Amino acid sequence: MIPSPVFVKYDSALFDAIHRDVPTFLPQEDHKEVITWILSIAGAITLFHLVLLQMVKVWQGSKETTHATWKASYQLTNLLVNLILGCVGIYYQLFKIKSKEAILDRIVGNEHMMLFSAGQVGYQLWALPIGIIFVGETKSMIIHHVAVICVGSVSAFISSGFRYFTPYF
Repeated sequence: MIPSPVFVKYDSALFDAIHRDVPTFLPQEDHKEVITWILSIAGAITLFHLVLLQMVKVWQGSKETTHATWKASYQLTNLLVNLILGCVGIYYQLFKIKSKEAILDRIVGNEHMMLFSAGQVGYQLWALPIGIIFVGETKSMIIHHVAVICVGSVSAFISSGFRYFTPYF
């Protein structure tokens, strides 16, 4: 029989074990920690962006903060934050992720990888208001920011958060 690309065969015992034995949400102390990380990361990116905003103003030789200044500093911040997330993701891929980890542990475990979820949610919480208010982001990018917040929140707050795979998104 040829496997169907539409109807994927899954391990019903594993599926049952995850939903029977594992609580839906991570413990409250984990939630407090990840919320602290999210807010800290959003704050750090904001400060970083404000420094870059001033640097772009100096580079442009402008005393006023124009739309072009906001957009350039926004794009520069995006470039550098994505570069940092990418480099940390490569580091985790090469040195921290155990490739022979059981599938259940890939789905449920790896709470130490919540930093990626917190990073993405914090990053999007910074990008959303700046993009809407100062840069004039397109509707598709606003939807992208909201979608990443939703996906990152699943990984940050839900027990079956697939944190093993968070460096890849």
